[in-house]
Amino acid sequence: MVLIPDESVDQRISELARSWARVVATSSFVPEGRAQARVVTEHALRRIVGALGAPEFDATVGHRVGAYLVANHMSSPRTLGDSINLLGNRLLDELGVRSHTTRSRLAALLGQFATGFTEALRDAALTAAEDINRAERAAWRDQQRRMYRRLQHALLHDQLTDLPNRAQFTGWLEETLVRAPADARVGLCLINLDRFKAINDSIGMQMADQLLLAVANRLRPQANRYGHFLAHLGGDTFAIGLERTTSSDDVAKVADRALRSLSDPVRLDGMQIPITASAGIVEQAVAGAQAVELIRAADISVGWAKTDKGGHRRGGGRWALFDPERNAAEVRKHTLTAAMPAGLARDEFGLVYQPLVRLSDDTIVGVEALARWHHPEFGLISPGQFIPQAEDTGLIVPLGIMLLEQACDQAAEWRAATGEPLLMSVNLAVAQIRTPGLVAAIGAVLRRTGWPAEWLQLEITESAFIGSDEALATLDALTGLGIRLSIDDFGTGYSNLAYLAELPVHNVKLAASFLRGVDTPSEAARSNETILPALITLSHDLDLSVTAEGIETAGQAQRLLGLECDFGQGYHLGRPMAASRITGLLLP
Repeated sequence: MVLIPDESVDQRISELARSWARVVATSSFVPEGRAQARVVTEHALRRIVGALGAPEFDATVGHRVGAYLVANHMSSPRTLGDSINLLGNRLLDELGVRSHTTRSRLAALLGQFATGFTEALRDAALTAAEDINRAERAAWRDQQRRMYRRLQHALLHDQLTDLPNRAQFTGWLEETLVRAPADARVGLCLINLDRFKAINDSIGMQMADQLLLAVANRLRPQANRYGHFLAHLGGDTFAIGLERTTSSDDVAKVADRALRSLSDPVRLDGMQIPITASAGIVEQAVAGAQAVELIRAADISVGWAKTDKGGHRRGGGRWALFDPERNAAEVRKHTLTAAMPAGLARDEFGLVYQPLVRLSDDTIVGVEALARWHHPEFGLISPGQFIPQAEDTGLIVPLGIMLLEQACDQAAEWRAATGEPLLMSVNLAVAQIRTPGLVAAIGAVLRRTGWPAEWLQLEITESAFIGSDEALATLDALTGLGIRLSIDDFGTGYSNLAYLAELPVHNVKLAASFLRGVDTPSEAARSNETILPALITLSHDLDLSVTAEGIETAGQAQRLLGLECDFGQGYHLGRPMAASRITGLLLP
């Protein structure tokens, strides 16, 4: 860890040194005046900053800096306390760093600073007054010890709640992991107030501080009763540490008790302020555990408690247990999201094709183009793992156009090889449909590839056009180009049969769930035997062709043929495959 201040940070360090000099000037007499005090404090501050960022940390720099201040006549006991408070409260903010390692280094430096200061002060006093009697020296040592204890308390406790702070909690956790037996387990519960920023904005900082103090006072009795380690990690976050747990249930009970204790409103200045909190818990064997990773895992779990798996915020009063598999999946998701722009630039995305078969004669009349990501580290990735992230980041627009051009180029190659056009069906995401310029971009692809619009089919989901006049206008414009539109997964989600007649679509693609049980006796079969014929008949009455997806057995295909379903798709008729294999199926 090497700190490399830029000019703005360097200026803030100089400003902090001037503030330090002003603080010193109010408590110590510096013979050369305030200008000299500024020179001394800036030199001392830059030595501390250098030690914080040094590759090899040396805490004794703080000892030498403390002695340096005393040597320059900045030797008032108040100077020590004011200096510790100023550096402890402002230095990391000015540097713009908040890592646990840097906080630990600062705490060690300030401890050495206090020791160096007091030892230098003691040495100076002994040198200047050898005749100080033993009682006076004892009193002076007692004062030093009291000062040191106050300093250590200030460094390791939150000033507002007087609870152990993050540094002390982390130290306790590290010590617990070291001294625990190899087969022991440890638990951690992180508690975070819900919507605290909104509360803070509405009642003001001073009352918000009183609210945090009230929360601490509610949590403290439970921790004391059960012998747990309670800390205020800063802001609106508290932590409870448990030793010798037996399972996650032990930590879950602590979380339940803590959340119940915070369920009642807090009364401040005659106001009833409702509060709730969310908790993240982690529990595991101490073997191989690391304090920082345990805290991080609990913090991740707090986020899970506050939101559902879709990322939508939910009400407070919940706790979530850390799940390594879920965390690994989320890390992978974020990794893929971050890698997508580079993957797009390196042409890592491609297509496979699944046959669309006319059921009446088993002829391949088209294919559906299915996206795949050939990731250099994770291998072949299916669209369900990257299309949602592409939609969230906006990359679906350039990605979709690129894949559409690949599909049309491939269709043109097949037509050149066979002499016959083949329907190319391509999925269109909701985010693409609602992007201005889509129609022009697709028209440009058709012109570049020379692929006829009438042999391009775009598959859309029902959610793409529900409640969106702009989306409907886009669909009208696409059909105006001659492109066919198909509703994918029809029969799920937003289905509105009356609305179907008004849509500019040519085909409905029945969801695979409608085929469940149609070739075997089951409860699902009885239900689908009623719904499936009705959907096919209705679609035909509206002059729409019908494609059934998810056909996995010959019995399903035969039953669909009997219901006069037009086209089919599924593993029974052909799995997704490379373009070369489709070529082999098309050529005589």
